[in-house]
Amino acid sequence: MPSVAGRRPRRLSPEERKSLTHGDFWIPEEEREVYRRALQALNDANLPYVVAGAYAIYEHTGIYRQTKDLDLFVEPSLVVQAARVLHAAGFVMRLEDMHWLAKAFSGDRFVDLIYGMGNSTAFIDAAWHEHSRPGVLAAQPVRIAPAEDLIWHRLFIHERHRHDMSDVVHLILCVGEMLDWERLLTRVGPNWPLLLAQLQMFSYVYPGYRSNVPAWVMEQLIERARADIGRDEEADMTRGTLISRFSFAIDVREWGFSDPRGEMVRKARNHPVIREIAGSDVWDERSDEREPPRETS
Repeated sequence: MPSVAGRRPRRLSPEERKSLTHGDFWIPEEEREVYRRALQALNDANLPYVVAGAYAIYEHTGIYRQTKDLDLFVEPSLVVQAARVLHAAGFVMRLEDMHWLAKAFSGDRFVDLIYGMGNSTAFIDAAWHEHSRPGVLAAQPVRIAPAEDLIWHRLFIHERHRHDMSDVVHLILCVGEMLDWERLLTRVGPNWPLLLAQLQMFSYVYPGYRSNVPAWVMEQLIERARADIGRDEEADMTRGTLISRFSFAIDVREWGFSDPRGEMVRKARNHPVIREIAGSDVWDERSDEREPPRETS
């Protein structure tokens, strides 16, 4: 099989890996200090989290891109505790979207506390941390989100202003031979058509590296797709909103399609742990929806 060695962006040396702020991935000093303070506070409190976002993509692929924030994934049951720790470290805490996102601000710099998927497909669970790998960021020891979970998470990002296809195919290119494909298929579950679409995209983008995806994975997914040929489901429902609220808003607002995302978000917001997050007094600021929704029958 052909190798991507020498073609992918340069890996860090052991010396550079002492901090991801060395080498090619430079973080401005003021921003780096904010991240260091947040990470040290969470580490001192022994709170489990994983680093995701651009930093995790860099760790797995060596691809650098500038980012405006730091994404930390935590389990919902730990969000309030993490928020209190960051608040005590001087951060202003904002509940941005009660079912999946909070932010910790220090001036105009911020850290995202992400505890679910925006479309409510899943909450962050312990497996993100269990399958993570060690790293260093802003001179702090961290855990880097596993590649399988990063792919799963990015399958749903298809907005007009942001599309994560390149992250998915780059992850498969760089670490496909090391992926736990059985685990990825389990994570994806009923959303497997999105994975098949990305694997087909990978095959198109990198035709010389098709063997990075085990043959049995493609065969299994293609067999599922074959079984779906001619099988119609609800005619008035669209899953488009699960991958892009903006692009498929017209389907719901004007064309009369039902929106599974809306119902999934409502259920997530009524989950006891999410209502506990929303009801906490730790938040200095909240988004426009200031009160948790009432239980629905």
